[in-house]
Amino acid sequence: MLAVAVAFVTVFFLWASWKSDQIVAELKSIADRLQPEPGWENLDTQPPVGAALCIPLDGPCSQYAYRWDTHRKYREGDLENYIQQVGLIPQEYKPCIRERRINSGGLDCRGIGVIDGWDVRVTITDYGQDDDTNIVQIVVNKYGY
Repeated sequence: MLAVAVAFVTVFFLWASWKSDQIVAELKSIADRLQPEPGWENLDTQPPVGAALCIPLDGPCSQYAYRWDTHRKYREGDLENYIQQVGLIPQEYKPCIRERRINSGGLDCRGIGVIDGWDVRVTITDYGQDDDTNIVQIVVNKYGY
């Protein structure tokens, strides 16, 4: 009886590990659609997370993200190009418009939608015309199954 219980627990953990690796690979394949341009600096993001079973108490069950500093100012149409590159049909879209009264005139624009059942968010952020930080980010995640 003990051997059966140990075998069951071992099989379960092996399956969960395999499933987690499979989920991370699927998330990465979507995030990899957004290709950085020459000169973009890769910034640290949360390590990839893949969960075979999940109760989302403090964050997404599965997530993969890339974040870059582009070292160049936003150009008209950048967000739309990145959304198209990823193959995202946005369900939520916030265009890149500078408003001096909000965020010191910085950009905070995004396209959010679903690809293959995963929530995908593409964002562009800067902190005003005079700031040197220009961020492009893609996040692929899900908070529960």
